[in-house]
Amino acid sequence: MFGFLPNLPGPDELKSLVRKVDTARHRGVPDGCVLELDLQSVPPESHGFDPLTVLSLGGKPLTLRQTVDALHRAAEDDRVAGLIARIQLSAAAPGPVQELRDAIAAFGKVKPTLAWAETYPGTLSYYLASAFREVWMQPSGTVGLIGFATSALFLRGALDKAGIEAQFVARGEYKSAANLFTQDSYTDAHREADSALIGSLHAQVFAAVADARGLPVEEVNALADRAPLLRDAAVSAKLVDRIGFRDEAYARIAELTGAPAQADGDDAPQRLFLSRYAKTSGSRPAPSIPGRKAKPGIAVITLDGPIVSGRGGPQLLPIGNSNAGGDTIAAALREAVADEDVSAIVLRVNSPGGAVTGSETIWREVVRATEAGKPVIASMGAVAASGGYYVSMAADEIVANAGTITGSIGVVTGKLVSRQLKDKLGVGSDAVRTNANADAWSSNERFTQEQQEHVEAEADLFYTDFVERVAAGRNLGVDAVEEVARGRVWTGADALERGLVDELGGLQTAIVRAKIRAGLAPDADVRIVNYPGSSVLDVLRPKASSQPAAASVPQALGALLGSSVTGIVDQVERTVTGAHALWLGDYRF
Repeated sequence: MFGFLPNLPGPDELKSLVRKVDTARHRGVPDGCVLELDLQSVPPESHGFDPLTVLSLGGKPLTLRQTVDALHRAAEDDRVAGLIARIQLSAAAPGPVQELRDAIAAFGKVKPTLAWAETYPGTLSYYLASAFREVWMQPSGTVGLIGFATSALFLRGALDKAGIEAQFVARGEYKSAANLFTQDSYTDAHREADSALIGSLHAQVFAAVADARGLPVEEVNALADRAPLLRDAAVSAKLVDRIGFRDEAYARIAELTGAPAQADGDDAPQRLFLSRYAKTSGSRPAPSIPGRKAKPGIAVITLDGPIVSGRGGPQLLPIGNSNAGGDTIAAALREAVADEDVSAIVLRVNSPGGAVTGSETIWREVVRATEAGKPVIASMGAVAASGGYYVSMAADEIVANAGTITGSIGVVTGKLVSRQLKDKLGVGSDAVRTNANADAWSSNERFTQEQQEHVEAEADLFYTDFVERVAAGRNLGVDAVEEVARGRVWTGADALERGLVDELGGLQTAIVRAKIRAGLAPDADVRIVNYPGSSVLDVLRPKASSQPAAASVPQALGALLGSSVTGIVDQVERTVTGAHALWLGDYRF
């Protein structure tokens, strides 16, 4: 009689099985894993409704906040051994890059990190890579550490030829948003502000690169004058540690983390995308247990995009962009104040400005929150200028990245008069009105003398309110605010020196300040409550009352259709100026 023995697993198979079971027990995080990060663009501040992105990437990409949170958590996670990242930013705003860089540098203090790229296309791309312990580049790449430059577009000559006249009123000689239409070159004030801005960014970035690479700042400046640098020059200048390909870089991070270097397809060293790691249990709030007191809550209210009156929300064109509705953010502030489990509020602002009315609506709720005893910390992202600064100025504290574009305390409004163009094209138009100013904002005619005086008076009033409210919120004299106002933009570092900002740092810093203001320890374990909701259901669910921020289906569709045309105008203006919002026929900060 013959007996049959089952095929027993060998030692390697058994070891692999044990690893898989262990990984499953820890929600998919392998022990000793290396995290992977692909940064060809900076993670966004928030998610708009962009189905194309969801389809192309197989889901929503991580936001900046989620990326930073995951890096900080991974630095303390014994199951994570290191980090490798492709750093190939084509363009980026300095503020978010700094926030991300700080998180990477903190991770690198405790665990191996390696940056690699086919090429480093610009200054901020290499600046981010310099936060890693090792910097690698492919043989054909270059280090584009070339410094900073800015340029402005001016349409006055083209508008004159077309027969279009620009009529604008600005308060503050540095308020340059309307210069696109009213000038044919830089004004002295515009040039001064832009020069100071890129000078401040240059100083911040080059000092950080010099420190990270152990070089004098003067030497980094000299290298920038020769950049882009080819491989031999980059290595000899100590900007790049090794020239190599992706597979060689991955073999190196395996060596640095103590794992055996094996080819793709083998199960060691085990790797995990940071986006997958961020979705593991550590990034989710723990379920509440009946009878147990909930952890203190910190509300994070995200204001992302140009500020508008009403509810705001997604725009049809361009897909994925959105604006911040004054009603929506104000309702979120009221909800956070009313929630007894929320100990403090962080207002995260990433906005180039917008409507006076919407900004004032949000500002009022910030004031009411502080008066109710609920601490409010403003956290500035890439930009918090004009209306973005207006909504922040009443907070108990303001935290900004060193490269955040902020300030721009001023007002601009106006219209384009197209009568001559219509006459040239043989387009007839006429109007009837019931009162003298019913068609004051028509593009057919210039403002009358009386209308011009009224526009000037309103601009004066709004600017005076802005300056006085900054003075009250920042505990400064009106004259002191006037010196740093007049529509001028500042970096966060320069704003700190001038009393417009309290501390430099990102959202993590703001949350720590919120804990302290709430009487908690800086390292206290808290529950983060995010406002407003951003899912499709949050946008479309019917309203129960005026308190919730969500819009009804008809209102949401109306907002989408009503904002499509103005969204195109706003997108063009933001692309040109970067730090201002301008909507024709309305007053804008």
